[in-house]
Amino acid sequence: MQTEAQSTRLLDARVLGALAFVGAIVLVTSSGLVSDDVAVIIDDSSQLGAGLAATVACLATARHAHGPERAWRLRMGLGMAGWSVGMSFWAWYQIVADTPMPSPSWADVGFLVMPALALPALLSLAVASPRSDARPDPHRSIVFFLDGIVVVGALFLLTWATSLGAVVNSAAPTTGAFLVAIAYPATDLVLVVMVVLLTLTRRVPHHLHTQLTLLGWGLVAISVSDSIFAYLVSTGADEMAPATNAGFVAGPLLIALAALTPAHAGTDGVRDARSSVARAHLVLPYGLVALTATVMGVQAMTGADIDAVEAVLAWFVVIVGLARQMITLIQNNALLERVSATQAELAHQAHHDPLTGLANRALFGARLHAALDGHRLGGRAFALLVIDLDDFKEVNDNFGHSVGDRLLHAVGERLSACVRSDDTVARLGGDEFAVVLHGDGTTPEVVGQRIADAMREPFWIDGTLLALGASVGVGAPQPDDVEVTADLLLHRADTAMYDVKRRTKSVAGHG
Repeated sequence: MQTEAQSTRLLDARVLGALAFVGAIVLVTSSGLVSDDVAVIIDDSSQLGAGLAATVACLATARHAHGPERAWRLRMGLGMAGWSVGMSFWAWYQIVADTPMPSPSWADVGFLVMPALALPALLSLAVASPRSDARPDPHRSIVFFLDGIVVVGALFLLTWATSLGAVVNSAAPTTGAFLVAIAYPATDLVLVVMVVLLTLTRRVPHHLHTQLTLLGWGLVAISVSDSIFAYLVSTGADEMAPATNAGFVAGPLLIALAALTPAHAGTDGVRDARSSVARAHLVLPYGLVALTATVMGVQAMTGADIDAVEAVLAWFVVIVGLARQMITLIQNNALLERVSATQAELAHQAHHDPLTGLANRALFGARLHAALDGHRLGGRAFALLVIDLDDFKEVNDNFGHSVGDRLLHAVGERLSACVRSDDTVARLGGDEFAVVLHGDGTTPEVVGQRIADAMREPFWIDGTLLALGASVGVGAPQPDDVEVTADLLLHRADTAMYDVKRRTKSVAGHG
């Protein structure tokens, strides 16, 4: 079994071999050692062979891959299949029909299939989670896609307004040539921008990083030669030098190597973008939109014509930018709601007993001290009740702790029903409960008796009738007792509770 270091060395050797092959093709076809017709045959054959190699590598390895790795291979395999069909038409035009620069032609249809499928292939990597146990997030992919579209639209608009528009409008002889002339730079710009954004500003799983790098460089290489081709078509050139076709050989070969590169199994690390790059990613789309608006504003002020392409692109960029902002606002609002719910849940957990849902010892202490402060400063009356369940240990011993836990929950519900909603019912621990009675109301002794009577009613737990009792002790400060403390009040209530427990046992024993 190969180690990761050995795999890296083998991959480096394959990349160098592919580049050496491309260099040899360029050298042979450009050196004059062969005739022009032979050079064209070698050039077109190497491009078609590289495209078929990428198609076979992607589709064959997709059969054994899963998740994002399978998705990008399938999409790129189909895209490179379309590209290879286009290359077959191109070779026929050049070699058989003797048409040096056929454009527009059926070859363009096949060539443009590739970027149409390469974009979703990149997006399938964009939703790949850095953690194997996390689900892909489609919203991240949508935002990433919209960011890329805004950047692409703004860059293309700037390029069109400053140089490309004038060249294409003056040189493209037909509508078809015009569409081809703008289709290649537009799709190439989309792919290059997506590759750059995905490489620099995303959390890319480490095990997919090498595949992404090779795939990205392959698409960039094709895009470079595509852009040269589109420029030559727009200027009416009759031929394309073999050296400028290097990207059409190197690109598919790098894509084939990406498909043949296995993921680094067992690696959990992720490659985080630096904070400065992440901030640039947030600012970049809006900065380019502002720059685009500035350029068009200058054109309008100087009386320069704004053609239909510029107008459509400008509206397109604005609409996509607004859609991206709306999605961001919705995501932020959902995030704030989740954070608020989490904070509320944490606050509840920090102050409530997880078994019964009653106030825990911390919240009980805070409510008791607040009641004492109200008594000292405002003379407000309150009382403290301490409740200890009788014979609860026997329930645990005879029926198990799970039944005992459900019994404690039922006790909490019955205690809450015995007091007012603004009183504090707490579980102090084990089978010990307490109640802080706030304000002037029913005398605490009456409430204590109500609780004792309620606890003597049997509990139905999992089809079993359980008898239980409770001893209730009352502690209440006198109106002029301003020096009483929480500990002293708890001591009084505990003493009263144990007195009740002893009297109950004494009566039971006497009986």
